[in-house]
Amino acid sequence: MIQDDLLITIVIMFLLSILAVLLILFVMIFTGVNFYKTKKFKINPVHSIIIVISFIILYLGLPFWFLGAANNAEADRAENMHKLSVKTSVLPSVKSFMLAELGGYYMRYFEGENAIKAFEASNNIKENKYSSVSLCLLYSFKGDREKAIDMCGRVEAMQTVAIMHILEKDYKTATGIINKLIETRKHPECWNYAIRAYINRKTGNEARFESDYRQAETMCPGSKELESLYKNKNYYEDFYSQKKKEFKF
Repeated sequence: MIQDDLLITIVIMFLLSILAVLLILFVMIFTGVNFYKTKKFKINPVHSIIIVISFIILYLGLPFWFLGAANNAEADRAENMHKLSVKTSVLPSVKSFMLAELGGYYMRYFEGENAIKAFEASNNIKENKYSSVSLCLLYSFKGDREKAIDMCGRVEAMQTVAIMHILEKDYKTATGIINKLIETRKHPECWNYAIRAYINRKTGNEARFESDYRQAETMCPGSKELESLYKNKNYYEDFYSQKKKEFKF
């Protein structure tokens, strides 16, 4: 997933790489023609500087070429291309971005531990929203609730924070978070009410469970997910248990 703050850098590096190749070809052709005419091999000092600068630009652009190859390669080759994009990154911001892309690759193939390592390494260099949101999800899927609560809180994924507290049976904290979300209306309201309904059922308050669930159902009519939550008293426990298996934790 391309991060907005590096999109301009990516475009510029691709364009500069193409320009560098053209400049090297120009110098080679010019030198070849000059050699053909004079029978002497001589490189203009300006041309030497152009070649050196062009090769530096090409080296700095290598990670983006490997990333492009990874996005167009078969699954077994894509991982190697992603790793090469990381290894050839010189600028810290670029290396952070390439590690995040590697993490995204591992997520697509449900390799949870490898994805966490890549995203953590990316954030250690330069914290970015893509890696942080992904870590929020992965920690919650893994069952590392302490880290999930911390990371999800940092990216303001407060519904997930509340669910982590539910799984810890800390219903009071979970209720406080959801009540605040309902009051401030920062998240899709139907799921705020659905989560509060779930808490009410867990704490044995069936009347409030029905009331909050019907409110959620009114806001999101026909939702299959809401229907599943209503039918399954252990909806979130089962959901995260399944995710843990999917991502091989």
